[in-house]
Amino acid sequence: MTARVLIIDDETSLRQTLERALRSFGYEVDSAPDPLSAYHLLGDATYDVVLLDLRLRQAKGDALYLALVRQWPYLRGRVMLMSGDPWSAQDTWPPELVACPLLVKPFTLDTLAGLVARIAKPDIRTKNGSA
Repeated sequence: MTARVLIIDDETSLRQTLERALRSFGYEVDSAPDPLSAYHLLGDATYDVVLLDLRLRQAKGDALYLALVRQWPYLRGRVMLMSGDPWSAQDTWPPELVACPLLVKPFTLDTLAGLVARIAKPDIRTKNGSA
């Protein structure tokens, strides 16, 4: 089964680049430019990996992460954070957020592919977190 990836990033050009790259690696990809769109997509599908930008215009990425894993617990361990300035908030983050893999912008497509492959696991999970 092909792994599904959700990209949450408000920067259109980066989001489109990530979509193309991940599709070329063989993943099914959806993307959301904002938290509301992400909620709609997550309500309709299960994702193996979520790439979450920490600097969204509509919400802080760290707060969105916490909201997402409370709503969809199966996402714990499946979220990769992205940021061009990743170190500014980490002192105040809870341990579960610090444990998320971090993709620092700018990054190479090889780095992206490696991190996504590490997170995407072959096990099938349902929306409520059970196997």
